[in-house]
Amino acid sequence: MTCRARQSAQLRGTSLVLFGFLAAAAALVPAPAMAADPVVAVWYRGTPAGTPKQEELAIIRALGFNGIAWPASETRGVEALKKMAAAVGLSVTVTDRGRRVAPESPAASGRGVDILVTPLNATALTALAWRAVAHGAREIAFDSGASQGAGIENPDRSLKPWVHLAIDMARQITSNPRLINAMRPGPGVIVTPDRGPDLDVVMLDAERSWVIVATNTSSAPVAATVRLPAGTAYAIWLNLLDATTLAMVGEPAGPRWNLKMEPRSARVYVIDKVMK
Repeated sequence: MTCRARQSAQLRGTSLVLFGFLAAAAALVPAPAMAADPVVAVWYRGTPAGTPKQEELAIIRALGFNGIAWPASETRGVEALKKMAAAVGLSVTVTDRGRRVAPESPAASGRGVDILVTPLNATALTALAWRAVAHGAREIAFDSGASQGAGIENPDRSLKPWVHLAIDMARQITSNPRLINAMRPGPGVIVTPDRGPDLDVVMLDAERSWVIVATNTSSAPVAATVRLPAGTAYAIWLNLLDATTLAMVGEPAGPRWNLKMEPRSARVYVIDKVMK
């Protein structure tokens, strides 16, 4: 073997050793965790209570929800429930009742929250749910309070009015999972006059975009002036909920938004951080 051939063989051997070392080292480093997709669910208690039904779970999934919440007290049907839910693409959260939010709640409590549907708040579900998302919730579960099933249908099998709002919320959230997961607390905004707790305005940092979530949980319209940080882009913001646009007033102190909101409503505006 010539000198050049011996050097070539040595280099190949060294490369194989180095490759094996790098592969082994890579195996020791865990892959970066991917954020779980946001979940919009309904509370489901089985029919009768504690007994899951495959057809009921299929209906929940077909309506656009991607999860269900199951009471922790009903342990005997959990394993069957998980198999049935997996078959139709539903996630399952076994939990208690400690995650409730109310119209007067200024913020969500933790990643998962429950919204108990009542005659008083049934028309405010969109505002309540988006307020929870703005404050960090990524798992929203609507609870009809029904003792069995999901409580989403009337006796004639038509959907109850509140369900349509919940379905809209599910579709909005599950169609934008990357944006929702990217949202982190952003710069503070100044709202005058202070309309809390009815009016809540939050600015969020979503990596390449700014997001503003404004929610009015009261039964009356509200008006306020919202001042964003100086340097924030002021036009054109897109409302994810209805595709309308918003142009704020550009001023040296920061964009000024003359906000007027309908009763029990939500707005979710998005804009690129860099104006083109």
